[in-house]
Amino acid sequence: MVSRPSTRKKGSEGEEIARKYLEGKGYRILDLNFQTRTGEIDIIALDRDIVVFIEVKSSTGRTFGDPLAWVPTWKQRRIVRVSRIYLLKKRLHDTQARYDVVAVDPARRVCHVEDAFRPAGEFLM
Repeated sequence: MVSRPSTRKKGSEGEEIARKYLEGKGYRILDLNFQTRTGEIDIIALDRDIVVFIEVKSSTGRTFGDPLAWVPTWKQRRIVRVSRIYLLKKRLHDTQARYDVVAVDPARRVCHVEDAFRPAGEFLM
């Protein structure tokens, strides 16, 4: 019987690959797996003067598919709610925020979608 890695282990590996990829692009990692009762954000980073909230998806297939399908609307709303808590908690008022998605496939290839989704209305804390 072939043992397959757990979903959590796959997710952790994908997050580590995504973190290294982002650091290679010059992002400064601020937090990993920031959790509240509302939800979790995988990676929070600084891209120049923009705080970037990043959802990491570890793909099991060989193709990435449609990036819009990676993070359903309900999950986007949850990420936005958690990001607002983060910005308030860290006193990052008047800070521009962005929401990215990073997908990692089984071959460890990375697909990074900057500004993958936006909250309804203007968002500046």
